[in-house]
Amino acid sequence: MKRFALFLSLALLTALSPARAAMTDWTEVQGGAVRLIASAPLKDGTYLAGLEFLMEEGWHTYWRYPGEAGIPPQITLSNTENLKDIEVLYPVPERYNDGFSESIVYHDGIVLPIKVTPEDPSGEVRLSIELFFGICKDICVPGDAVLSLDFGPNMEEDKLAAKLIERDLDNVPASSSDDTLKIENVSLSEDKTLLVIDATVGTEEQPDLFAAGPHGSFIGLPKLASHDGDAATWHLSTKGLSTHDEDTTLRLVLTSGGKATEVLQPIDPAWVE
Repeated sequence: MKRFALFLSLALLTALSPARAAMTDWTEVQGGAVRLIASAPLKDGTYLAGLEFLMEEGWHTYWRYPGEAGIPPQITLSNTENLKDIEVLYPVPERYNDGFSESIVYHDGIVLPIKVTPEDPSGEVRLSIELFFGICKDICVPGDAVLSLDFGPNMEEDKLAAKLIERDLDNVPASSSDDTLKIENVSLSEDKTLLVIDATVGTEEQPDLFAAGPHGSFIGLPKLASHDGDAATWHLSTKGLSTHDEDTTLRLVLTSGGKATEVLQPIDPAWVE
């Protein structure tokens, strides 16, 4: 009954949306569904699209790095036309503890905004992707979908798609000059097993910190070591941290008081020795 109610609502939303190629059909997976959506062209000649996940109550999917367990979204381009580049953006996630491991997840519904850059802004663009991801509740199952949309310089704005994308685009962390929320220092502990991450969090509310290493890294989640007023310190094990020629950056996302900032921290070679 729960699954029927969920997909009845999906069908209703699709029926109420504009009848044009700004949204694919939903692809149903166990525990939820996924589709590709798009709004109108941006002023700089790029398009704003999004991967929209909708999950049943109690189910979750994963951030760009899943944490101690899980499958992050894996996006492969296929059969594209007039496509120069895409950039997938990740809104602020949640920390989830199932009693055995900690993961970095999204619940309920989430849109991963995608910036689509065409080779020729005056021509039609086809975005076609193969998506593989994890979705979990009491069990974890793989989900997959093949999704395609066509964009054009004369496409009309899809107000529903634009609203959904902008909602979560506003929650994508970015670098910031806000001194009330920032990473102050990242250093190696004396025993060389931990990174000590000091931050200004600007509030006494519970802050959080997420970390993603270069592809091939398998690190845990930062552990809050202290929080006193607007200062907080996390410890992150260096076990599993690795680098490669194309990426030597540790991505840190700091959240507190409804705000978020992202820092791309260069990895000192001593951290991975």
